[in-house]
Amino acid sequence: MKNSKFSKIFVALFLLIGLISCSNDDEIPTIQPSTSYIEMEAEGGETEITFSNSDWQIAEVRNQNGNVTIQGSTYSQDGEMIKENSVLSLEVEGKIEALWDSKGFVITRGTPSSLKVFLKENSTGEEFSFTVLLKSGEEVKEVEVFQKKSQGYQFDSIEFNLKENDGDSLFVKKGTTYRFNGPQSQEFTVSPYGGIDVDKHSIFLSSKKDAFVWIENDSIMVEVPTDIYNNELYFNGEKRLYGKYSSINPHGYEEMETVAIPAGQSSFYIEQKWRKRQVSYELTLINNRTGEEKIIEGRWIETAPTGEYSIKWQG
Repeated sequence: MKNSKFSKIFVALFLLIGLISCSNDDEIPTIQPSTSYIEMEAEGGETEITFSNSDWQIAEVRNQNGNVTIQGSTYSQDGEMIKENSVLSLEVEGKIEALWDSKGFVITRGTPSSLKVFLKENSTGEEFSFTVLLKSGEEVKEVEVFQKKSQGYQFDSIEFNLKENDGDSLFVKKGTTYRFNGPQSQEFTVSPYGGIDVDKHSIFLSSKKDAFVWIENDSIMVEVPTDIYNNELYFNGEKRLYGKYSSINPHGYEEMETVAIPAGQSSFYIEQKWRKRQVSYELTLINNRTGEEKIIEGRWIETAPTGEYSIKWQG
């Protein structure tokens, strides 16, 4: 009976020693993020990751498409740039960022034990993913970030309004020069708005980098102002193509001018009066996924001949 009790005690001690030995072999990871995977919609946003300790650093950020190191800018906690166009890393508080026209991210370490991951809207038409490599000594931990591709937007409306520096302004352009050398006088008929670069040029401009990407595959014609009087805009159904490139429309002046040319050498050119019109706009798009509005502000600029001109003789 005593031998049996002694055997049971021996076995229990043996198992306890074994468990203690196993516990010593399995070290608790130093880097313990609250999540190792972030998934975000194309519209972007911000997610916070917390840690149980602060003994870690961001070693680098890698693009999952091609597994290449992403370069960008590194800032101190007070916002001073430390590095530019270099491998992204951060040992203490501060932030790193890689921002492009159509996608990008900002990772901020506001406290020793937290990270905030901000993604701007993804307008590439493709998924965007990258990996944040965290390091503590020889230990490495990865946090994967995945952003879905956008489902796009639909055009809803556009509104024009007059802001500071908007309105009409006039300027003159020198048209084609005509030269003559004949023994007798003659008549010459010319189009006052003939030649090159004499049509209406219309362009939409915006400081927002994604102002045109959402509808660049669609041809959207929008009604534009045809007159400004007493700070009021007037419309008559005339439309222009909304996009990032300039559009050209005929000037519409078809009249001809007959000029009496004297004998001998002579020359003249047409001095044309032109108008530059600048009007601010607010474009509204509807997100296909969320149904929410996206507002894009900018300026519409058009240069066009007024129809007024004069004959300018040269010596």
